[in-house]
Amino acid sequence: MRIYLQLLGQKRFAALCFGQAVSLLGDALFPIIIVVSAAQAGTPAETIGAAFAARFLALGGVVLFSGALLDRINPVIAAVGADATRVLALIGLALFWDGNLDAVVLAVAIVVGLCEAVSEPALLVIAPRVVAAPHPGSAADEEAAESRITAVYGLLEGMRNTSGIAGPTLAAALVSLISPSAGAVAAALAFGLSACATRWAGGRYAASHSSTPKADTAPGKSDEQHQSDESDEEKRQEPLLRSALGGLAVLWRVQWLRNVQVLAVVHVLFAVGPWMVALPVLLIERGHSAGVYAFVLGSFAVGTVVGAFLGGRVRGRRRGLYALGLLGLFGLTVLAPVVTDSVLLLMAAFVVGGVGQQAFDVVKMAGLRREVPERLHGRAFSADFFFSFASLPLGQLLGAALLRFLAVETIMLWGGVLVLVTTALAMLSQDTRRFASGAIPAADDRSDGHGERKQPEDSAETISAERAQDVRTR
Repeated sequence: MRIYLQLLGQKRFAALCFGQAVSLLGDALFPIIIVVSAAQAGTPAETIGAAFAARFLALGGVVLFSGALLDRINPVIAAVGADATRVLALIGLALFWDGNLDAVVLAVAIVVGLCEAVSEPALLVIAPRVVAAPHPGSAADEEAAESRITAVYGLLEGMRNTSGIAGPTLAAALVSLISPSAGAVAAALAFGLSACATRWAGGRYAASHSSTPKADTAPGKSDEQHQSDESDEEKRQEPLLRSALGGLAVLWRVQWLRNVQVLAVVHVLFAVGPWMVALPVLLIERGHSAGVYAFVLGSFAVGTVVGAFLGGRVRGRRRGLYALGLLGLFGLTVLAPVVTDSVLLLMAAFVVGGVGQQAFDVVKMAGLRREVPERLHGRAFSADFFFSFASLPLGQLLGAALLRFLAVETIMLWGGVLVLVTTALAMLSQDTRRFASGAIPAADDRSDGHGERKQPEDSAETISAERAQDVRTR
């Protein structure tokens, strides 16, 4: 816990954590506004579903492009702009909304989804850069720097998850006691505070980038530096679609990242999605109330808080093995409703699953940042989010279809076995056990379309030099 206290002692990082905690309150308010308004107006379930679908389709549809954008512009400005846009949209909702779920709400839902697609990966890019660099000779070596970055992600996710537990309750109380319009104003205020906190916290990041001299104003630059400037200029001129697809390519070309992404898609599509659909059905069939369902999900959320802090301390050459072992705990959570009907045991199992899932995610995020050059961070984090997010709706549709042919217990049984078996198979790869690999091919290698020109892949020396530069500028 000492390293977490040290990180919170850095004002800029503490401000970033505060901004994200407040922002999550704004995120929680918007769906509560929709649900309460629908209940008051007697809106059919199809309309409520359309509002939620509009938000998540906007989020999933542009997240790859937002990653390409983040690699071209200052991610601090992008994150602040996303918060500011949500402020304006929610103020407009409060002023012009008549209480019905109509085109105004759908438009705001789309805007909120688009902004989330920018702010989520931007946060992962910004967070390690707002922490002051360690003193030379103490923790400047690569292993200490990696441990510090992992702790940054662990603390950030832990605080975000803590806010995520309290946020929906506070949001529901506010909207129910006052009005949906008041909830929209409160959400706008939350995003406004988040924008201010993120802008101040990211001041060091912005300064480090704005102070970098241009190629034509820096005499004495080496040929390698000029080539890097030319590469950056080509990157900005590259079509956005091609650049966005480069995010998928960089994850696919690194063996352990490819294995982890395939594992995520398999889990979400064939285990998590069907499990999310089957769980409430199983609890209702056994005579439990909706309150039991809420308690069980709340237990999982509590586990994610603990898992974030635990994952922030996982390090060493076997970090991938430890992370995968923790992920395997989620398989036991999926199996728990099959083997027990005790609410207390179910809650305990869901705490354990939350711990394992979130700890794995934290270690993976730190490893992704370490393996991928800084110029590709925006695209890499966006692609990672896309792999996990895009298959969830399909998994839920699959779960709904399976319920027509299979018993609920059967769906959960096979889902839990799938998680355990596939996670164990991932451990067979040495790179995956270490969450590390050798040289990383560049994501933006490209030809002229006829195979006549292709930039050489990044060598191990080039990647090492970029990582060293990243450490010096943190």
